[in-house]
Amino acid sequence: MTPSRRHFLRATGLAAVGLTAGCTALPTESGDDGSSSTTATPTTSPDPSGENSTTPASNAAFTLPESSIRTLGDVQVAVANPTVEKAVAYDSIMGSGGVLAPEDRQFVVAEVQSDDGSGVNAVAEPEYDAFELSAAGTTYSAVKVETRTEGAYTTMLAGRGEIQYDDPYAYPESEQVGWVVFEPPSPLDANDATIRCRRGDDTAEWSLPADAVSELRRRAPTFELQSFETEVINDGTSVELSLVAENVSNVDGEFLAAVYWPTTGIADDDESTVVRDNVDAGGHVEWSQGFSTEYTGGEDGLVTASVDGMVSASETVDLGTASTTETTADSSD
Repeated sequence: MTPSRRHFLRATGLAAVGLTAGCTALPTESGDDGSSSTTATPTTSPDPSGENSTTPASNAAFTLPESSIRTLGDVQVAVANPTVEKAVAYDSIMGSGGVLAPEDRQFVVAEVQSDDGSGVNAVAEPEYDAFELSAAGTTYSAVKVETRTEGAYTTMLAGRGEIQYDDPYAYPESEQVGWVVFEPPSPLDANDATIRCRRGDDTAEWSLPADAVSELRRRAPTFELQSFETEVINDGTSVELSLVAENVSNVDGEFLAAVYWPTTGIADDDESTVVRDNVDAGGHVEWSQGFSTEYTGGEDGLVTASVDGMVSASETVDLGTASTTETTADSSD
């Protein structure tokens, strides 16, 4: 743990959504809010005291739903709100984040909290590597994406959590919500999928809801970049970036990419804008936005704008020249 870095961690407000969970579970029943919930039988031996097996080991409160809490020995673990995404957006400390969109892969992201007796947080036992995804007869270990992201370190991923579970920069003294991520093939022909956590001889399970399993089976759309343009305007005090991308597949789907206009004049130099749109098969996404050049550019006045995600390209802009430049598609993921 590096305490001097913790003060960078910004708090993130989350809307808690119930997980359709199953761990040798009883039949699913509908809750008052229309969401489904499950009463799970712990995988450990019955408690002779008759006490509630989902009561946290300390008296701290879990932020995640009570129905998502499992017991592994003397540790309580909650896994909730799973999502399946073909590409994911993320936030970062010292930077606004970006997009991960690997070819022929997809992401399963879920929120995690645990309590080993010292309090509910995102850094207690079990470790990150204790989690796995089981689907279509194959097990996928939890993956770490930090070496593939921009910024000092990653906070929210796919709209889930505040930091990677068991991350060195997580707060052990707070009730933070962490996340765990898996990266199975896309598409994946699965009839069900389960997140498991192992600790010693104990195992806990959480079943993914039907809509998440359906998303695992769905093919991702393919996009090609038609153009990526930069225009220096207002005597060089601002620049307009724009892009056009086409869904060249025969399936509808979401376009997701991050456009970077670097602020090289200050320390936080990886500012990005996430471009997100649902695009029909054969359709186009068109986007443009203006940016200030006040903190951009070195002594030579050259700045590199870029887009990365489901399409990728870059363009060098000369802020000393009020002209329009254009980059046609030079790559696509």
